[in-house]
Amino acid sequence: MCLLFYRWATRKTRKRKEVLQQEFPAEWRKILLDRVGFYHTLKTDEDKARFEKMLQLFLSEKRVTGIDVQVDDLTKVLVASSAIIPIFGFRDWEYRNLGEVLVFPGSIKKYKDEKSEAVSEVLGRVNPFQNDHYVTLSKPALEQGFNDMADRKNVGIHEFAHMLDQADGEIDGIPAAYLPDELIEPWQKLMYREIKKIEQGESDINSYGATSEAEFFAVVTEYFFEKPGQLAEKHPKLYELLTKVFDQNPKRRFRLNFKDLLNPFGKRIRRNEPCPCGSGLKYKQCCRLKRSR
Repeated sequence: MCLLFYRWATRKTRKRKEVLQQEFPAEWRKILLDRVGFYHTLKTDEDKARFEKMLQLFLSEKRVTGIDVQVDDLTKVLVASSAIIPIFGFRDWEYRNLGEVLVFPGSIKKYKDEKSEAVSEVLGRVNPFQNDHYVTLSKPALEQGFNDMADRKNVGIHEFAHMLDQADGEIDGIPAAYLPDELIEPWQKLMYREIKKIEQGESDINSYGATSEAEFFAVVTEYFFEKPGQLAEKHPKLYELLTKVFDQNPKRRFRLNFKDLLNPFGKRIRRNEPCPCGSGLKYKQCCRLKRSR
């Protein structure tokens, strides 16, 4: 009886140990190299290995389900990357209340503004259900978010920012679960000042950030990870507080030409080129050979 209870109590730890001992799939690493700019900003092999293991753990514990759309390796890796990027500065962080990630073939919902008659699309959402939350994402929007590192838009990061916001029990734009108590009031005051500037047309922050406190946090999180240098230059106080929220300073890492590094449309790899998995071998001697086998 005691043995059964011990095995039940330690099942998660044992499963995680098994996952961490598995080799990181070469196909997944190629996707990271081709599509995920954040992965390129990690300077050490140790940091890259930690990102990969966090990604493996996430996909081993969270379901990614397609609704009328195929969930392939690309979809899974981009979903997991969206989740890992905001929490990379944390140790032992878990999305405890995340039940499942649902991926749709297009926009989740369209709505018309009664005043302007402009039609807007909802490309992602966090839905509460009982004790869990479900992240829903548009597959084309998810991919587009990683294709362009300069547009300050990434729907995956946006929705997982909402999940981080929810960690204190409420999605209210105040990340109280991991913001030091003495910084909560300064964050609130700064947030409302910035929202007012957006409403007055005096800010380059996406206007969607002015629709609510929760959306402001998610929008500036996208900005923080996509264009950290520009955010630091135009909104230095906001950038400084976000470095404390995420325990990351991405501005120091972003000195890269992502247009040269990323390959979102799958440029063909020649047989004698270095294998993208990082093995040091030629492509024909490594992953190409494995695929043919």
